[in-house]
Amino acid sequence: MNRLSEQAQYVPELPRNAELLRISGIRLQRIHFFDDASLDVREVLSQVRTPLPLDLFFKHLSVTAKQQLFMWQMQRVLLLPGSYSLNLSVRMLTCLSWISRLTRQAHQGRIVIEIQDPATMMRLEKAEQQAVCIAIKTLVRHGFRVWLDDVSPELFFVWRLSGIRFDAIKIESGMFHQFRSSEWQLRVLVNQFRGLGERVVIEGVETAQDYAICRMSGADAVQGFFFQQEIVPKSLNHC
Repeated sequence: MNRLSEQAQYVPELPRNAELLRISGIRLQRIHFFDDASLDVREVLSQVRTPLPLDLFFKHLSVTAKQQLFMWQMQRVLLLPGSYSLNLSVRMLTCLSWISRLTRQAHQGRIVIEIQDPATMMRLEKAEQQAVCIAIKTLVRHGFRVWLDDVSPELFFVWRLSGIRFDAIKIESGMFHQFRSSEWQLRVLVNQFRGLGERVVIEGVETAQDYAICRMSGADAVQGFFFQQEIVPKSLNHC
């Protein structure tokens, strides 16, 4: 998700689109897997010069601008080692011609696609929902890992009906902090979400206690301000 996390990592040239002029760089935030750090992923976030809340800024971007931003971010982070997750909206998944273009990009299996607005699926026409499912299956077939972000219990059954088994499901920060005081309830939530994906990631981890609670919950990975910022080679801070 496009939230504040760490200081800017790059300030390369963006596509020539007026909607993207306020985006000044890229940030990375670590997603840590408990049992195998080699599986760790860095989520790609944007640094934006705007008085608006970031969620509102990105909500008003056109689909075309989001597509350009996604491609630009992917090209930049693939210059680095490791795996990276990039945000993609449900509406972007309905553009099958763009999905076809995306599948032609070389990525060495190092790109995770996070569907950031799962609730949008409920507002689509049936044909659009079918297009989303086709797009996800196409991306997986071409070596992309697909994660579902910001899932709530009420959305669980909507996506369960799609028949898609995701590589991972993310429990957003607010839900984690709602259930963190009850080990039993958090474990039940993790187990429920595992019905949609192979692995479960919990966001909003800020302290060592949060980390320990998540580890006991049965989740596979965590993300949040608990982790130190990434160090990026200076050579990649320039165009």
